[in-house]
Amino acid sequence: MSRAGLLVNPRAAQGKGKGPALAERLNHDASVSLARLDDFAALEGHLRRFAAEGVSHLFISSGDGTIQAIQTLLAENAIFPARPALGLLPHGTTNMTAADLGFRSRDLDAQAHFIRSLNITRTSTRPTLRIANPADGRPRHGMFMGTGAVSEATLYCQRVFNARGVTGHWATFATLAGAVGKAAFARPNPHDPHRFDRPYELALEADGHRLAAGSHLMVIATTLHKLILHARPFWAGGGAGAIRASLFPYPVPNVFRWLLPIMYGGEQRRMPPGAQSLRANRLAISSRVSYVVDGEFFAGPEGEALRVETGPEFTYMLG
Repeated sequence: MSRAGLLVNPRAAQGKGKGPALAERLNHDASVSLARLDDFAALEGHLRRFAAEGVSHLFISSGDGTIQAIQTLLAENAIFPARPALGLLPHGTTNMTAADLGFRSRDLDAQAHFIRSLNITRTSTRPTLRIANPADGRPRHGMFMGTGAVSEATLYCQRVFNARGVTGHWATFATLAGAVGKAAFARPNPHDPHRFDRPYELALEADGHRLAAGSHLMVIATTLHKLILHARPFWAGGGAGAIRASLFPYPVPNVFRWLLPIMYGGEQRRMPPGAQSLRANRLAISSRVSYVVDGEFFAGPEGEALRVETGPEFTYMLG
């Protein structure tokens, strides 16, 4: 017997109310389990109640951070007899995961009707990225991670734009535009701490093979097919596996020549010298700056590389 559950983070997108408005539409429907996440400490309790009520299809009204927290609990703990199918509703400040694997309609009435009916016509199955050994000892199951310029830029985006209520693609575009402008029109300055386009000491291994070590711009890895702004900064490279990873060089290549090919080129695109892309099942990444996974920042382990593994598969309801 199928049963839907809706978990709402009311603080998503600075509390703009899409999740609570959706819950209000379903409030008197006995066939749907509802939970409001006012305190993240209560998240596991909500999930265990859903499991006890027989929820088989879990809808998440939130942004990327809440999705990552839920996937981590489901992957690391036997909360449900079988992991529920996930319906990702793009109601957060950043919705990169939902843009690739989420419910396609943005209309709240359509979302409510789908949750009631569970008339599922399209799904996608995808593994997580398992961050195995962060400094705090708490594994994470996300869909995108990176370090170097990407973590510094994400932190800036959250502090400057998200804090002002600028969210989603607009915030990312504004951050990218500022960084591109400096890279295009100002001389490289590796000692300027206010620039994202500076060298970071990074090392990357894929499935046990050392690929690079030294000064680079950034490393990114994902199991998504497209990232924010619908970018696809991955191309045909060596290896095989569910994780796609790319390493970008420093100094930054000619921005006008390479920006669009890097973001939107095909599998056989030409890339600047030093840029690498690959597929793998396991990565080992070393960095002297923080890492970011789905908008959450964390430190790497002391004295060893961060291990990134192919996590378990989840089924996502697309509509």
